[in-house]
Order: sequence, then structure tokens, then C-alpha cells
Amino acid sequence: MLDSPSYLEGLLLGAGLFTSVGPKDALVIRASLRARHLYLIALVCAGSDALLIALGMHGFALVLTRRPNVVSWLFDAGILALVCHGLLALRSVLRGGQPDIATSGTTASLRRTLLVVASVSLINPVSWIDTVLVIPAVMAGRTDVACRAVVAGAVTASLIWFLVLAYGTRTCRSFFEHRASMQVLDGTVALLMLSLAAHLVLMGA
Repeated sequence: MLDSPSYLEGLLLGAGLFTSVGPKDALVIRASLRARHLYLIALVCAGSDALLIALGMHGFALVLTRRPNVVSWLFDAGILALVCHGLLALRSVLRGGQPDIATSGTTASLRRTLLVVASVSLINPVSWIDTVLVIPAVMAGRTDVACRAVVAGAVTASLIWFLVLAYGTRTCRSFFEHRASMQVLDGTVALLMLSLAAHLVLMGA
């Protein structure tokens, strides 16, 4: 039986953590303009959050505290991924808003889109803080039933947010048919990713 108060708490917690426009969200907006099967993009994002929460729930945060070299590797990998995606977006700006992800429809382009979204979801250090550290900390000392309900609520919030983001973006697709609009979007993606990478570098300095 679902613990409704804990589920609601998880839903609100997830909404607070996930419903802000960061690098992953900006990438979802861009990918949603051309990819088909938008629900798959939302599922990959929510599934990535669920996987990271599960890692945190099963004590991975404790492993991280005991293995600083693993933390350092994940941190550096996350920064590298953010820089790479930021530079790709910047290249698109310089090209005049040309897409980096192949125009919609093919299985290959969909697979590439999902892989890019998944990589940003799983390697982004900010996602790790929210899912592996914050949510498990909130659940400390709770019963298994309550923990499962909080996790279910948080994952539901993530899925709803990315569905709204993906389908909302597709609804506004006509706005992004103009090159200037795509340049603004790509510039925003590049700014978010590169500024977050710079911030993480300064934090680790």
C-alpha cells in the first residue's frame, strides 16, 4: 500500500529539485524540436534520475565518501561532458543556428538524441548532488514503505516535468523555425553548460 503523505512529500521534493532550467533541461528543449517519440526523451531523463536515486538509496553516497578518487573522477567526467556539449552548442550558434542533432525521423538520430540526453543526465554533477545525496538524506531514518513512496513521488515529479518540457517545446516549434530563435536557444545551452562547468572547476580548485 502506498504511503500517500510520503508520496506527496516526494512529489513536492522532486518538483523543487527538478523543475529548474539547467543544462539537461536546455538540452531536452533543443532535442524535442526535432526528435520523434518525445515520451522516450522524458523516460530517459526520469529513468536516469530514478537510477541515481536508487544508487543513493543503496548506500552509494557512503561509498563516495570513502573513495575520494571516485568522486574526483566523476567530478572531472561531469565537467568534461558539460564542456563538450557546451562547445557543440556554441558551434551551432556560430553556424547560424544549424542543428547538431540530425533532422527528425531516423532511428539513428533518435538513438543519438537519447544517448546525449542520458549522458548529460548521468554525468552532470548537479544531478548527482540532488539525487544521490539530497533525496537519500531526506529519507534517512524512515521506514522502507515511506522511502519507496518518497522515491516514487520524486520520480513522478521528474517524469511530469520532462513530459511537460518536451511536449511544451514541440508546441512552440514554429517559434524555433527562425534561425535567430535557434541561435538564442543554442546560445542559452552553451552558456548554461559552460558556466556550470566553470563554476565546478572553481569549486574544485
